[in-house]
Amino acid sequence: MEKQGEMVIWKRILGVGLALALVLSGCSGGGNEGNAGSNAGNTGSGGQAGGPVTITMMNTYHSETAPKDDGAIMQAMEDITQVELDMTWVPNNVYGEKLSVTLASGELPQVILADPLSPSIVTGIESGMFWELDPYLSEFPNLQTFNPIAVENSQYKGKTYGIIRPRAVARGGVVIRGDWMENLDMELPTTDEEVYDLMVAFATQDPDGNGQDDTYGLMSYDGFSRDIMAWFGAPNIWKVEDGRFIRDVETPEYMDGLRFVKRLYDEGLINPNFAIEDRNVSRKGLYTGKVGITVEAFDAVVPFYYSKASEFGGSFDFTVAAPINGRSYGGQGYLSAFLMPKSAVKTEEDLRAILRFFDAQRSSEGTEQFKQLLLDNAAKPEAEQFNIDDLRQFLVNDVLVYPIGDSETDRMIRDRMEANNAVAVGNPAFKYISPTYVERGGELDTILDDAAIQFVLGQIDEDGFQAAVQAWKKAGGSQVAEELAALHEE
Repeated sequence: MEKQGEMVIWKRILGVGLALALVLSGCSGGGNEGNAGSNAGNTGSGGQAGGPVTITMMNTYHSETAPKDDGAIMQAMEDITQVELDMTWVPNNVYGEKLSVTLASGELPQVILADPLSPSIVTGIESGMFWELDPYLSEFPNLQTFNPIAVENSQYKGKTYGIIRPRAVARGGVVIRGDWMENLDMELPTTDEEVYDLMVAFATQDPDGNGQDDTYGLMSYDGFSRDIMAWFGAPNIWKVEDGRFIRDVETPEYMDGLRFVKRLYDEGLINPNFAIEDRNVSRKGLYTGKVGITVEAFDAVVPFYYSKASEFGGSFDFTVAAPINGRSYGGQGYLSAFLMPKSAVKTEEDLRAILRFFDAQRSSEGTEQFKQLLLDNAAKPEAEQFNIDDLRQFLVNDVLVYPIGDSETDRMIRDRMEANNAVAVGNPAFKYISPTYVERGGELDTILDDAAIQFVLGQIDEDGFQAAVQAWKKAGGSQVAEELAALHEE
C-alpha cells in the first residue's frame, strides 16, 4: 500500500472491489453535519461538558485475550478521561474483515480504528461517511499538539478525518536473544551477513544449551518484515528519480533483499509457516525459547515480553541491534487513526464530546496520569502487570512513543530508536493519494505480495517475479506511479 506504517508486512488483504462495495453500502444516513437538535442515537452519549456518558468504539487487540472491562487499562482510561467506554474488541488478524462487515451492516460504533488512507476508508470519506474534524479542532488545544508531519501524513486532500495514534518515525529493528548471543560468544550484528551468521548459529549451535536441535534463527508472521529490504538499500515503497516514482519491486536492491529472505527459508532458518502464521502464534516461539531473532517494532515486542515473562516460564534477555548496514525505514509517525461515522455520531454536540475524550488523553494532567500508570505497572510483580501493548491500541497520548522508564531495557530502546530516526528513509508517497490506488489498491498490493511470498517459497523464480511486476504495472501500478508523480510536481 502507498500509505504504510513503519512495520509493513506482506499479507493478503480483502479484495478492494469487495471493500469498496461494503463501505458504500454502509454510508446511509451520513450526510448532515449539523442537526444539533437530534438525538445521539442508541449509544447513550449525552455530550455534556464532561464528555459523553458512553462512547462506543471498535478496536483491535494483539494479546491472546481482549482487555477486560474491569481491568487496569480500561479503568485507568475511563478515570483519566471521565467517560465510560463500550468496547468491541476484535483480534488483530481478523480486524480488517470485521471492519468491512461492520461498515456494511450499518450498525456502527461512534469510533472506529482504521487506516485513514486505506482505499475503503477513502471511499467512505468521499461519500460523506465520516466527520471532517478540522472545523472543530481549534476548540481542543491538546489535539493541536501532534507531530505536524504525522498529521499531514494522515490527512486526505489536506483535511483531517481521524485522531491519530502517534508512533515513532522509525521503530523497526532486529530484536535478539542477548543471552543466546553471549552463550555462543557472538556480538551484535551490524551487517546483513552478520545477521545471517547469527541466525545460522541460533539454528545449529544449541544456543540454549539443552542438547536438542529445537531452535531456529528468525521468527516472522503474516509474511516477512519489509524492514529487511532497507538493509539492502531498497526504497521505502517508492522513490523519486528524475521526477518519476519508482516502486521498490522495480529496483535491484529489493531483489537482493528478497533473495536474502529466500535464503533464510531455503536453509530452514525461519519458521516454516511464516507466510500464514498469526502474530500471537508466531511470537510464542520467541517468548518460549524456540527462536532467537525477530525483525519488527522493537519498542513493542521487547516490553511486551517483559510484561508477560512469567507466563512463559521466566525471563531472559532481549537486546536490539543498531540499524543494519546503517539503514532503516521511516514511517508516517502514526499507526491508524480513530474516525467518527456520521451515522453513529449524529450531532456536532456528540462529536465534540468524543473529541473531548481524546483531548483529555493528551492534556498535561492526562500525560502525568498515564506516566504514573506505566511506572506503577512496571513496579508490580510480572504476573500482575498488564500488557502495555493493550494500552497502546487506543492511546493517542505520546507517552508510549518512547519508553519513559530508566531501566537498562528502556534506555536501550530509546537509544536504538534515536539511531533509527537518524538514518530513516521516508516514503515520498506518504502524503499523496492516487485515485487509481484508491480504486484498485487491494488488487495491486495482492499481486506483489503474493509474488514475493511465492518467490521465497520457491513456487516462482526471478523471471516469474518480474512477470508479476509487469502484471502489477498493467493492472494499474504504472498509472499509480504517474498519478503520484503529477501530485508531487504540483
